[in-house]
Formats: sequence, C-alpha cells, structure tokens
Amino acid sequence: MRATAVTSDEPVRRDKAILVVECYALGMIAVVRSLGRAGYRVHAVSSQADALGFHSTFVARHAQHPAYGSAEFIPWLDNYLAEHRIAAIIPSEGFLHAIAAHYDKYRTLLPDAVPIEVCSVCMSKVSTQLKLLELDPNCTHLPPGGVVYEHDPLPSPEQLASHRKPFYLKADVGQAKEGRGAVAMRCETIDDLRREMALLRPHYRALLWQSYAPGKKVGVSLWRHNGTYMAESMTIGVHMGPHTGGMMSLRKGFWHEQILADAKQKMAALQWDGIGMMEYKWNPETDEFWFIEINARYWGYLHLDLFCGKDFPRLQLDGYFGHRARDLGPARRKLSCRSTIPGELGYLGSLLKDRQVSKWRKLREIVLFFCLFLHPTQKADLLFPNDRGLYWLQWKRFLAEAARR
Repeated sequence: MRATAVTSDEPVRRDKAILVVECYALGMIAVVRSLGRAGYRVHAVSSQADALGFHSTFVARHAQHPAYGSAEFIPWLDNYLAEHRIAAIIPSEGFLHAIAAHYDKYRTLLPDAVPIEVCSVCMSKVSTQLKLLELDPNCTHLPPGGVVYEHDPLPSPEQLASHRKPFYLKADVGQAKEGRGAVAMRCETIDDLRREMALLRPHYRALLWQSYAPGKKVGVSLWRHNGTYMAESMTIGVHMGPHTGGMMSLRKGFWHEQILADAKQKMAALQWDGIGMMEYKWNPETDEFWFIEINARYWGYLHLDLFCGKDFPRLQLDGYFGHRARDLGPARRKLSCRSTIPGELGYLGSLLKDRQVSKWRKLREIVLFFCLFLHPTQKADLLFPNDRGLYWLQWKRFLAEAARR
C-alpha cells in the first residue's frame, strides 16, 4: 500500500529556518541533507566546534553552542531562536533532556510534540519496558529480563541461570542521580552482570537487564502524526560494529509485516507521536522477534531511507507546516548502505581480532570490504549527492588521527 498527497512548494520551504541539533551525528547529518535539499534554510548547531555536519553544502548557517549541562545553554538557545526566527527545531535525545525543565516553552517549535510525561517515558529504556508491561502484563515479543530498583536485591545466580547469555545492562539519564549519563553494556557472564549491577545501582533509581535475543537487528522507522501512521520503512543489519553486536555498520532494506504491526502497536501504546525507530531482534530460522527499545528521535540509519526514497524529515516538516503527505509500504528502491568509517572499519577490525573467527571468514570479509566500493547498489552514508565532500573530509580526519597515533 502506498499513499501520496500534495507536498509543500519551494517558496514556502525557503521561508522557514529550521534548527537541527547535534550535527556531528550521522542521523542528524541526514536530516540536514533532507531538509536542505527540500529547500528549507537549515541552521546546524552543535557543542562541537568542528562538527562534521557544519561542512555540508545544505547548511545555510552553523553555530557552536554551550554544553547542554551548562547554565549558558538555555539563554543561548533563546537568543538564537529569536535572532534567526527559527520556525522549527529537530531535536535529539540529548537536546530533549537539556530542555526538560523548560519543555513547554519550546513545545510549539517541536514537530509532533507530545506531552512531557510521554516524552520522558519514551526517552527511558527502563520506563518504556515498565509502561508496556503496565498496559499489558503479558506483553509479547519482549526479551526475557527485568528491572532492578535501587533498594532491590540483585537477581541471584540461580535466577539468572536459566537465561541466555550474554546479558545487556542499561541505565537511563532519566533514572540517573548526580547527573550521571546513560549506560548500555554487554555482560558475558552472570558474575559480570551482577558485578556491574552492584556498581551502577547506587547511581541510578532503576536498571534494566535483558538476556540475549538471537538473530539479526531490525529497525522499524515510523512517522506517526496525530495517531495516524504517515510513513514507514524497515532496515535489517548485515554487519554490526563491533561484529559481536552494535550499530548496523552495513544494512539493507527489509520488510516483515508481523514485526511492523507489533512496532505500530507498541508505539501507539506508548502514545508516541512523531518520528521514531523501533529496534528489534529477529531470528530468521524460527521467525521469532523481540522488541528491544524505542529510539524516539531520528535514527543513525536514516541515509539508507533517503537513498531509497523514504524522505522522513521532509515529510514530517512539510506536515508540521500543514502540507501532509503519506509514504506507506516498502521502499521503491532496494539498496544497501554502510558507514564506511568508522562503522565498517570497526566491524572488520573487531572481526580480525577475534580468535574465534576462522581465517577464511576473515579473508572473505577483507575482500568484501573492498569489493563493496564498486558494487552498483551499495551506498555510503556520507557519499551523498551534491554533498560528497563530507565523505572525503571524514576520510581525511580518520587518516590524520591514524597517523597521529
């Protein structure tokens, strides 16, 4: 199924100044490119003085801002919004945490903004799991695991013995004390998990642990506007960086109706409107799948969507300004896309260091790494039409850092 409606025209877009934050991040660079290509005036900002996205040809203006945790950030933000007549803000998770105490003041500038209570839940891995279980104690497709509160006893070795290893331990900014940051770590053994829990528990009100979910990583990307799903796509990981699990350094388009339906049901249950990527693990051998978390922001794999014609940022901003269009169903183009550096180099490096990986597989992956440079349907995140300079700048920075080391 695919639905399309009239989108906004170029003059209307050129009148709109859009603030895109954290423009060092791959997903936000993709947002800059989508909106700049569409004709919006993109203001790229970051706390990093030389954020990669500042150098995009699609940026109308860029600026460095004070650190989120500093007393200077909110006054800087207020001045910038007023001086440049910003019409909308594309936030990151860090930005939303930074403005949490002032959320209502900026809410009208956030496309598809939800109440702060909903935002707080969806920004927390712990709260997301608790909310889903509160709504449905038998909530399906969640990996086995549990929540440990600050005064709870640790799960015993006997309780953990029936769970599949490795374990994953997660803590959120929203559950932190003393200004601690988010934590997500892999624990190979029961003893590792219990030790890390004991170390983290005094600093967080709650911790989430999950046992291993076998299979491939799948991302379900959605735009939900006023309760209606307006755009959708799906991605499956081919390579992870590192190879034992992490970001999808190489991924391709994918489609699975049951996972898509589950993702939509869970996003609706969480009452999240706006864009978000629902992360899953899928076992192709058994067709089982498990919901891992919601990333209630633009995702790091967004370039693949843009290459395939799924232009989420343009659709969302056009909708925010009253020109709504839908893009449902699989993408028109079947492509794969990779983060060459540091993603694929990280994947390959971790593989070569792993003594459990055969020499033949290592050789095959080395050959594949170079062959993909020539593959006709293979794309690279930063090698984007009319903005290829970022790709070469990233290589220059990588080689300079390698030489320095």
